[in-house]
Amino acid sequence: MGKFDPVQNWVDNVAYAHSKSENTATRYKHSIGLFCDFIGKTPEQILEEYEETTDREFRRKYARFVRALIGHLSHEGYVVGSVKTFVAAVRSFFKYNDLPLGHVPIPRMKITYHNRDIAKVEIVEILKLSRPRDRAFFCMMAQSGQRPFTLCKLRRKHIEPDFSKEIIPCRVEIPEELAKGQFGAYFTFIGEESVKHLRDYFKTRGNVDPEDYLFTLHGSDKKMNGKSMAHIFRRVLLNLKQTGVIDFEQKKKGKPSDVRLYNLRKWFRNHAGQAGIEYVNFWMGHRADYKAPHIPSSDDHYFSREDVEFQRSLYREKAMPHLRLETATPSETEQTIEELRRRLESRDREVEELKLRLDKYTLSESQVSELLRRIERLEKQAQKQK
Repeated sequence: MGKFDPVQNWVDNVAYAHSKSENTATRYKHSIGLFCDFIGKTPEQILEEYEETTDREFRRKYARFVRALIGHLSHEGYVVGSVKTFVAAVRSFFKYNDLPLGHVPIPRMKITYHNRDIAKVEIVEILKLSRPRDRAFFCMMAQSGQRPFTLCKLRRKHIEPDFSKEIIPCRVEIPEELAKGQFGAYFTFIGEESVKHLRDYFKTRGNVDPEDYLFTLHGSDKKMNGKSMAHIFRRVLLNLKQTGVIDFEQKKKGKPSDVRLYNLRKWFRNHAGQAGIEYVNFWMGHRADYKAPHIPSSDDHYFSREDVEFQRSLYREKAMPHLRLETATPSETEQTIEELRRRLESRDREVEELKLRLDKYTLSESQVSELLRRIERLEKQAQKQK
């Protein structure tokens, strides 16, 4: 039997077991490593120390260590969410190894670096400047609400058979092993633009088989990484900022700006909302208690496979019209109509004022002719607008 590794054993049984998330495993390892470096002890030494001391002494001593780490990280500029992640990992390690731990404060969550709302015109400019693979990825994220790490794990089979049959909206299956946390298997949809960009991207790759990843490294069959896509997105943003097309803020160097890749996911949530928040949460893979008349609350499996066509119709009618990127949304069309109506009313008032002036004043023949020509021009313009 090989050497016992308490950290790897803990990660394998707790962190990695949470939907087998590689990202979670990496975070947990990094967190316990930071804690051990801070107190100058290895995980093995922590376990050995417990065997050599009393519960009371051990509990109080290591609670002080954790509280000191919280203060240290706060002074180093870590935001509340990051500190909470570190502490949660340490608590998990102690709990898994049956180690007592005294009082450790649990902070209230506070979002330090907010994502502002990204505008449709900004997304369009981002897509214009992106390469085929990245354009398909960004568009699919905006129209499906998926996390970048989830999209990177999807394979061609997860968009079939809808993709090959050209069914719009196209269903995207997310099996349980790809879902975050304990959400379980679910599905979402993408609109016509995402399908088009995917087809264009697949043409650059040749044959894309059912088991092939949707998004791969250029010239390779290896899957893309979510962090790499975030870096690519940021490079596009910086190029657009330099040309004055997009503006965004960054409170502190090295920290997130108010526009980043996850803004696309936020855009989906905001614009798909007319379909009902319980369905939007489901499509995004959010674990939550849903409340709907025909759906039991606190039941993660109420979205059965039998609901696919109902939800497809719901997405098509309530969400997809507001997720369009290359054509006007219903609200934009209504705004255009309202603006034209205001212009017509303004021209009508001007025509009536000119007519009153003709009736009220005695004008020269040339003045009358000029006014008549102006009236004629205004009436022609009004007719065209109608």
